[in-house]
Amino acid sequence: MSYPTVANSQVTEAFHAVNLHQDVYQSLRQPYSELPLDTIVSMLVADPELESRFDNDRELFELLMNKVRATLAKALATDDDTALCLVHRTLFILLDMHVASATSFAAANQSNHYLQQMRNEIERAWLASGDSSPLARISADMPLTDALRFLWSEHTVSNHPLFDYLETTASHGQFVEFFRSDAALNIRFFDLIALILVGSDEITRKELVQNLWDESGNGNSTRSHVNLFRKLLDMVGAENVEDNHASSLGWQGLAGHNLFMLTCLQRKHYFKAIGIMAITELLDPRQYEKLVHGCHRIGLGKEGEVDYYKEHISIDIVHAQGWLENVIVPLDAKYPEARAEILQGAMLRLNTCQDYYDALLGMLQVHAPVAKQA
Repeated sequence: MSYPTVANSQVTEAFHAVNLHQDVYQSLRQPYSELPLDTIVSMLVADPELESRFDNDRELFELLMNKVRATLAKALATDDDTALCLVHRTLFILLDMHVASATSFAAANQSNHYLQQMRNEIERAWLASGDSSPLARISADMPLTDALRFLWSEHTVSNHPLFDYLETTASHGQFVEFFRSDAALNIRFFDLIALILVGSDEITRKELVQNLWDESGNGNSTRSHVNLFRKLLDMVGAENVEDNHASSLGWQGLAGHNLFMLTCLQRKHYFKAIGIMAITELLDPRQYEKLVHGCHRIGLGKEGEVDYYKEHISIDIVHAQGWLENVIVPLDAKYPEARAEILQGAMLRLNTCQDYYDALLGMLQVHAPVAKQA
């Protein structure tokens, strides 16, 4: 029997409907089970009897955690692409529960402590494996806003060749693939800002609310960034699908999405999330200018197809300055001990973005159209 590994509500509801949960639990007792970790977890989150099953059989839960740890070890110790994809698909499923439809089986398991333990273990191991060595080059007396600008300007992702390729070379079909790859995070971004607002310091809320207002189209639903991006997908033929193309992402794209979700959801990672958001506002405008030029080169943009990216060129320049002056500066003054967390978040974002852009450029080049013979 083969099992899909797509993490979305349709899949998990379908699995429940045909009562495959017993197969999943039996597979945990088989050392060489054909079921990969992400498939197992996608079905567990939809099991309405999940808690009682593990309450009554703690050994079964330990077998699951053994599988988690073995997959983590292979992924992080050897940079094995397959294992990394399993880890990040699994983490994506566990995080996605927190924005699941209230009518889904997954929503009932949102606070399940067994799933939370699994998620915590994956997150701790992954975050600890990140490269933070560039932070050693930042002196303790450098203002935090300058430190963030330094990290951004010195990192290779700030001028990534992916956007040169999009500007000068990419075909219409390659742009469609790029937009599909960008969909999951761009469509989730409104929720991420809403999440980071919860429990935020009052002094930062004006800037955060302005970001949310801009995301919502300043009250015009047709200009909300989610709707602008969905319009783009429809107009270029990329399709709008239930999981926003998350199931087609490699581990690099999933890692970027997971980083935003786990930091915005958890109070203990609040300052990392602040650093992630700030560095993102610095990253995007210059890259998106090249993207829009490339779209115009192939005839896109005459009917508003790329308004999503055009808006982010102008708005994010304002947002970047606003984040630095109205969020970073007051938080640094109030919580000087949080400086390291903010910088770590920025570094994590730069590194995951680098991995994602590297992988995406490689994929686009592999699928480059063959030039016609003269």
